[in-house]
Amino acid sequence: MRNQKSEVRSHPPQAPRLKISGTSLSGGQKSEVINDLAQLLKNKVDAWEIFYSFQNGLSIEAKDGKVDAFKVSSNKGVGLRVLKDKKIGFSFASALSKESLRELVENAVQGSRGVTPDEFLSLPSPKKAASDKPMLFDYSLDNVAEEDKIQKAIMLEQAARGFDPRVTKVRKASYSETVFESRLVNSTGIDTANKATFVSSNIMAVAEDRGDSQMGWEMDMSHFAKDVDVKKVGRDAAKRAVDMLGARTIATVKCPVVIENIIVGEFLEILAPSFCADNLSKGKSMLKGKKGQKVFSEKVTIWDDGLMQNGWSTSQYDGEGMPRQKTCLVDKGACVNYLYDTYWAKREKTESTGNAARSHFKSISTVGISNLYMEKGDVDFDRLLKQMDRGLLITNILGAHTANPITGDFSFGVSGFWIEGGMVSHPVRGAAIAGNMLKLFEKADVVGSDLRFIGNIGTPSLLVSGMEVSGGS
Repeated sequence: MRNQKSEVRSHPPQAPRLKISGTSLSGGQKSEVINDLAQLLKNKVDAWEIFYSFQNGLSIEAKDGKVDAFKVSSNKGVGLRVLKDKKIGFSFASALSKESLRELVENAVQGSRGVTPDEFLSLPSPKKAASDKPMLFDYSLDNVAEEDKIQKAIMLEQAARGFDPRVTKVRKASYSETVFESRLVNSTGIDTANKATFVSSNIMAVAEDRGDSQMGWEMDMSHFAKDVDVKKVGRDAAKRAVDMLGARTIATVKCPVVIENIIVGEFLEILAPSFCADNLSKGKSMLKGKKGQKVFSEKVTIWDDGLMQNGWSTSQYDGEGMPRQKTCLVDKGACVNYLYDTYWAKREKTESTGNAARSHFKSISTVGISNLYMEKGDVDFDRLLKQMDRGLLITNILGAHTANPITGDFSFGVSGFWIEGGMVSHPVRGAAIAGNMLKLFEKADVVGSDLRFIGNIGTPSLLVSGMEVSGGS
């Protein structure tokens, strides 16, 4: 969700409250806009879809015990998709006057005339959701004084600096809140709405000692402010930085590795697009042609769950009004399902899995994950290290963006800790691993119980058998 307008204030006024949810259209106004568009579209197209979205955000960064940046963002508008003679047209507008709406309709209809017909284009019909509407909105945000929100960012920085005197710098200490609302109506009778708040905090701490400098990053996020502990985020980032002081290189070795949960999450994020039907059809998936085949270790089971309680991407309906659902993608190592929206389900002669992803009025929906996670095991983190006995614990990678999302090939710089006798021996820097994502997950021997979500991707730590680790000495 990108911001359309942004205001930056270095010294925010002493306002008692900042209402980040106070400028959305009322229900009556939304209905008026939708009714006006429906009238303008009458007899001009075969089918239409109207998507209204509103987003307000607040972001505060602290530095040296003061506000370093204070940003307020806001955007709202309407996206219109039309179908005429099996051709699609799309247009959007942030101005909602009657003249703007007329222009919106004209642009969408005109846009449909110059495209190639597609027999699989259609709009879904209403389908009842399997569950009640989830509660993902923190109504307390507007009742918290602005100065208290500023204090959260300051406390975040102070918690990191106060953890250890060797923490000398904080690169970024940020606290943010976002309100998002949407409504989708189409000509087949679908009328769905979504409303959620998003609260997050993140920080990068720097520790220095005897000429050595190390960084530690941490974050937390939830739909509810009470669940985001800024002090813990600050302390944990500082601990990560301090624990890496004195890191040294190791010789090249083949050994087992434990990959920390947040790093496994980065690997799963690379894999995620391969489950999407559009990428599969276009040959841009490392899982193409592998449905029904064993692709990972039997210890690995992966789900996409759009109905997960308090999930970052949870909603009752997806981005085109289809009910969300829970879909097993990998069952004990076997690839058993892919993800579909209405269009790609029709092309592949199957059913939508409720995975039309859309978060903004400026674009149409595409196939995407909801809450994607690897099922946790029953071995806690300390036991993972003990089972490994001797090897490398990976807590950071460099170059995740360089992995090939189609073949799964990767080469990452890594750092972490050398483990001897199931215990941390010393921090490690300057190492590297290379291989293939599918083969890495195939070698997963033990799945940890420490499932952690960063946004809409959740993973536990993994113990992976013999990997080639290139050392720096």
